[in-house]
Amino acid sequence: MKSMSKQKLADKAGVSLNTLNRWCKPYRKELEALGLQPRARMLPPVVIKFIANKLDIDL
Repeated sequence: MKSMSKQKLADKAGVSLNTLNRWCKPYRKELEALGLQPRARMLPPVVIKFIANKLDIDL
């Protein structure tokens, strides 16, 4: 798996970027522990995998 922008992940989930950000908000501390910066636009592979698993997004 490669890095991906938040917008591209939102598109794959079929939602807006704002909705994706709201969905991820409860997992903020876990995402930061995985290395995600609060305002990052690009998501590292480990973060993409975490979000996809938690939110049931098919990649």
